[in-house]
Parts: sequence; structure tokens; C-alpha cells
Amino acid sequence: MEKTLEQLTELIKGEPQNPENFKELGNLYFRTTEYEKAIEQYQTALKIDPTYYKALYNLGNTYYKLDQHEKAVHYWHEAIKVKPDFDHAYFNIGYHHYQKQFYREAIKALNEAVRINPDAADTHHYLGLSHQAAGDLRSAISEFKKAIELNPNDPDYHYNLANASYDSNDFNVAAEEWAVTLSMRANDSKARNNYCDALLQLGKYEEGLNEIEKVLSSDPDYPPALCTKGELLEKLGRAEEAKALFERVIELTRGNEAWELLNKYVVERALGKQGKNPGDDQHS
Repeated sequence: MEKTLEQLTELIKGEPQNPENFKELGNLYFRTTEYEKAIEQYQTALKIDPTYYKALYNLGNTYYKLDQHEKAVHYWHEAIKVKPDFDHAYFNIGYHHYQKQFYREAIKALNEAVRINPDAADTHHYLGLSHQAAGDLRSAISEFKKAIELNPNDPDYHYNLANASYDSNDFNVAAEEWAVTLSMRANDSKARNNYCDALLQLGKYEEGLNEIEKVLSSDPDYPPALCTKGELLEKLGRAEEAKALFERVIELTRGNEAWELLNKYVVERALGKQGKNPGDDQHS
């Protein structure tokens, strides 16, 4: 049970040389987002015991919250020096590098975290994301599968396994995993559009058309879904309806940086040029 400010103050009075009490007071301030006060308490704990790895780790977490990432990484490394098997510190370092797109460094840190604690599903997940971003789809798929084995109820794990499988041209697995995602997150427009795109690749045009209508019923101007529907209609021989949808996609995406690749793909189709393969720019 978490202690109150009053309880911790009394404990500190009774045990002024116990770093645990100052660490707990720092945690209290951290939970209430009083980060400067939290830092002060962690630093006090470290004055008592410079090797107190929990205070070093929490100090890193607090600096991360303050967007002082270099300091955060420094203190996580300091915690590891004291406790070399500290998987949480390795995970945080790996997560930070992943967010900064330093994928080689992310993989290195996350591999250490997994070595220490192979049962941490989220570590496998972020290791998979790092491998995928680095272009190693085989390793990414392996890590996503491990994450799912450990925690089959997280839709993000299934979603990202589907992404990596699609990029590996394994459309059956992609469709299956996006279907699982949708069973947990039925209103996920991106997942449903991607699922329809996989059905398109598998030649299941009518099924895909039925599914894409579920996306468009809630968001009739969602460009990727309009594009997917156009491609499905083309396959079903409904060229004029498809053309109208592609024109609508061009209109919606023109000048919008977020949809730049989709716009380029559809414009090139309209001009009769060879662009990307269907779905390359709309599945995410």
C-alpha cells in the first residue's frame, strides 16, 4: 500500500539515513507529477547511498518525463552499472532509442532486456518493432509471435504481426492477425482497412467490399478506405465506380502531407503510370 506524505515524513524523521524512505517520497511526488520535488528526493537518497539503483533508475524516469532524455539515459546506465541484470533499465534505453529512430541501439538494449527477462511480452514487442523499422522482417515476425505467446490479448501485438506479415507478402497471416485485432478493437478503422487490403491481395473481393463498407459507414472520407474500395470495385469489373472513388481520394489527399504517398499512388494510377503495388501506401 502506498504511503501518504505524512507517513513518509514521519518515517524520514525516524530513519533519516534510510534511502528507501526518500525514494518512496520521490515516487509520491512523481505520481503527482511534481517532478522537481521527486528529483530532489531521489538525489537525497543517492547522497546516502550512491549505489542505490532504484533511485538511479527513478531519477532517469523523472528526467525522461521532463524531456531531458540524455540525463535520463545516463541515469539508466548508472543503474545498470550497479545492477547489471536490471531489465527495466535496458528496456527504457531501448524504448528511447526506438522512439528516436536509433534502431541499432534499440535492438542492442532490448536484446539485453530479453536475455535477462525472456517473459516480458512488451520487450519482445518493441524488439519486433525495432527489427521491422530496421528492415529485418523475419526477426520482427519472430519477436511479435513471442509477444503474442506471452500475452495473446494485446491487440497491438496482433496488429504489428499483421503489418510485418503483409510486408513479407504473407497475406494469409496478415488477414488472420488483423481479424484478431478487430475482434478486440472493432472500431479500429486502420486495422479494418488493412484487413480489407489483405483480402484484396487474396482475391476475396466481395468479402473485402463488405468489410470496407464498415469503415466508410463511420468515416466516409477516410482516404485509404476509399482507395481500397476503388481497387476492389476494379477487380469486380465496376470501373466507373472505382474511377469516381480514386478521383475523390485525389481530392481529399491533395496538399496533405500525411497522405502524400497515397496521393502519389492514386495520381499515378489515374495517369496510367506504374506506381506502387496496391496497398503499399495505404496500409500502416
